[in-house]
Amino acid sequence: MPYAIWMITRHSLSDYHALLLSTVPGFVYTIGRFAKERSWNVTGIFLIAALLIGTTVDLLSGDAETMILNNIRTLLVFGVFFLATMLAKRPMALYFFADTARVLGWLPEHARGRERLRDEELMPYFQGLTFLFALRYVAIAIVKLALFSIHGVEGYALLIWWRVALSWGFGALILLASLYVAGRVRKRIEG
Repeated sequence: MPYAIWMITRHSLSDYHALLLSTVPGFVYTIGRFAKERSWNVTGIFLIAALLIGTTVDLLSGDAETMILNNIRTLLVFGVFFLATMLAKRPMALYFFADTARVLGWLPEHARGRERLRDEELMPYFQGLTFLFALRYVAIAIVKLALFSIHGVEGYALLIWWRVALSWGFGALILLASLYVAGRVRKRIEG
């Protein structure tokens, strides 16, 4: 949908306004999902905060080129944020896992608190999963920067496709890693 919006509106609007308009579906989807779930957990708060930060940066950018570069910087900041949570021994993946495991029923009822997940033997798995999240943001930023350096604003459609492909690829990798971690957590908790 962002690709279609970009291709349709870029000739009738400025590049910057077409870029802004192409971000609307993601914004609406995230707000809609959050409103539907009505869950005030770390995952929901992170998603809303990321959405608000990204939208604010986009609105303050002023032109298309600055918006793309600021988006790349924002991705890098999120990557560094995930790495910082690893260094602080509070990996974000642990919080995401605790929130998601509760909804998906991956863990027995008695083991659904974060406290049970802070086990020394489980922490390396959450650190690794958090590293995948950080790597996702950094990889997307690097690819966007490389493509932007080559194609400029005119290559925005290509940026969209690469972002989607990398997001899906990392999403699949993170899902598989999460399933593996769920198995390790279940094995550790159930003895």
